[in-house]
Amino acid sequence: MKRINAKLIGLFSLSLLLLSSCVREPSDSVDQDKIHTNYELFYNANEDITYARATFRFSNALGTKLELAGASIVLFDGEPLSWQPGLAYYEKKITGLQTTGTFEFEDTEGNTYTNAISLSEMQYPADLDTIDRSSSFELIWPGDPLNESETVTLTANGENEGDAKVFFTDDQGANSIILPANKLGEIGDGPGTLFLDYRYVPLITEAPGAGGLITGRYRPVNAEVYFK
Repeated sequence: MKRINAKLIGLFSLSLLLLSSCVREPSDSVDQDKIHTNYELFYNANEDITYARATFRFSNALGTKLELAGASIVLFDGEPLSWQPGLAYYEKKITGLQTTGTFEFEDTEGNTYTNAISLSEMQYPADLDTIDRSSSFELIWPGDPLNESETVTLTANGENEGDAKVFFTDDQGANSIILPANKLGEIGDGPGTLFLDYRYVPLITEAPGAGGLITGRYRPVNAEVYFK
């Protein structure tokens, strides 16, 4: 039996994933009460840009993506979001940091749903420069501890291919995230980069019958560290 090239399988799988992500339908082709809404206010300090984004799907969070049709529209602070055909969502870019805002969605039947969101800043400790891989490491961030509906995800990426590790906490009251020694030990010795995402995901206030999500997300400037 001939062996199938693993790279070809990977490329084929990626092509199917990209194709499926581009599948979308017009929103007027579905029951308006079965539209699932997903809003995000995301600040990326590496770019100094705030993104207001809205994604619409049929029935649930994994359903077919929808492009708004007819008189249906989505606004952020009273201004329309632009359709991004490549990833099938709506987006508005804002220069600098914007910590609060309001999304407003009107469906084809004139029903209107309004949701406000906020996000908080989060930074790395000022003296962070070296991480010892031989023992667990506690990264303590300055500022407030986590409240309900808040999470922190930290990705640590060494200079070796495929050695990125992801760490996560949603512990209420936490002001740090623990990096276990067994996972740190799998990161290569040498320079690396930390990517941190703080998320606030409260219950959505107004949504069609299919429900929805709303998120405030903050990413500080990536931290350059040395893994020893």
